[in-house]
Amino acid sequence: HQGGGEFRVAEFFSGIGGMHCALQLLRQLVGEREFSYRIAGAFDVNNIANSVYERNFPGVRVCTTSLDSIGLARIRALAANLWLMSPPCQPFSRLGNRRGLDDVRCRPLLRLLEVLASLPDNERPSRLLLENVQGFEASPAAERLLECLNKCGFEYRQLLLSPLQFGVPNSRLRFYLLAWRPGAPEPAAARLLPANCLIDRPPSAATSQPLLPSCCCPVCSGRLQPGQLTHDSHLRCYRPFARPLSDYLSPGADAEPELYLTSRQLEQFFPVLDIRQPRSRATCCFTKGYGKRVEGTGSVLQTRRLAFGKPSHDRVKAGACPPRTHGEVSHADSAAAAIDASCSSLAPDDLSDDDINNGEFVDSAGGSGDAETMQAYAESLGLRYFSAAEVAGLMHFPPGYSFSTSLCLSRRQAYQLLGNSVNVLVIAHLLSYLLLS
Repeated sequence: HQGGGEFRVAEFFSGIGGMHCALQLLRQLVGEREFSYRIAGAFDVNNIANSVYERNFPGVRVCTTSLDSIGLARIRALAANLWLMSPPCQPFSRLGNRRGLDDVRCRPLLRLLEVLASLPDNERPSRLLLENVQGFEASPAAERLLECLNKCGFEYRQLLLSPLQFGVPNSRLRFYLLAWRPGAPEPAAARLLPANCLIDRPPSAATSQPLLPSCCCPVCSGRLQPGQLTHDSHLRCYRPFARPLSDYLSPGADAEPELYLTSRQLEQFFPVLDIRQPRSRATCCFTKGYGKRVEGTGSVLQTRRLAFGKPSHDRVKAGACPPRTHGEVSHADSAAAAIDASCSSLAPDDLSDDDINNGEFVDSAGGSGDAETMQAYAESLGLRYFSAAEVAGLMHFPPGYSFSTSLCLSRRQAYQLLGNSVNVLVIAHLLSYLLLS
């Protein structure tokens, strides 16, 4: 902790408050004597996101001033020694336009860098954390950022990390930058994280005493030694250490008909769905298009036929799936039985991790079913979207985090806000590296 004092925090692009939740979690894990903070200012132009933030943090009033025109005097008045930034990712994301500096959504970040360089040396923040999508690190915007930090005398570390590496069954690979001004006490990041490289794994507890001994994630507990694992592009080596999805599922979500995929969606997209079961230990990244677009926006959950080869009723309750006519259920069951029989040679573990992913299960049927049979089988699985509360849980927002505001948010709006937010647990760990010594 910097000199044992209180951090004054400026949250830029504050969204629904993910960074603030991470500050809370860090304080909860290490205690207020070790870490204290207060929000000097929060800034975002999205009024819907701001309503969620203020609902959960009623003591903070989010400023809607556009950062691309914010004045130097306004930043100086904050007297913030910690800057948290999660600028818009669309200029750099796989699903965005990738216009980089030519995108108007880059202007707020560039303006903040101008202000940072213009501040008197003794008024610059002593710590800075930035989050963005994978790809930002290779952009001209990242070059500008590093030029500014070098000019202002910061040391920094760059990382590409996913929640899956901290035991969370969700893949959300993101770029993070931790920066600090030299001086005593030196942050833990200086000794834990190597310089002059892009770090792709968290530090092992074997090489240092974990900064968050109260955290039960596999990294802090020492169960996981990232340095001893061989990475692949999907980080599969981390899955055995992740918690099962069943730990994150809401008891009543199976009974919400609006969460289930329609017959039309299954007909169009079943072969490309990323289907997970409650026992699974991974999900795809949930984007802001989840619930609106089907393909490539996040995983879906299988609620029926969970035991491969025979029906499973472990999680199927009365009314759990949208009602079907007797004829439809009968046809689905007979289609499922035919496909199960053709796949009976597969070991149960063959589908226990990746589940029915990208048509893999359909292909394993050996072409035994026509389109009608496959449609019936798809409908027999009870496929649904994860609820907004479940997605928030996978992103480690605290239990009970509320999306109920005077604006009456829709489920899709909640998905959109979450898709633009951060993983709270990952940010809390990064803050511990940056703020604790």
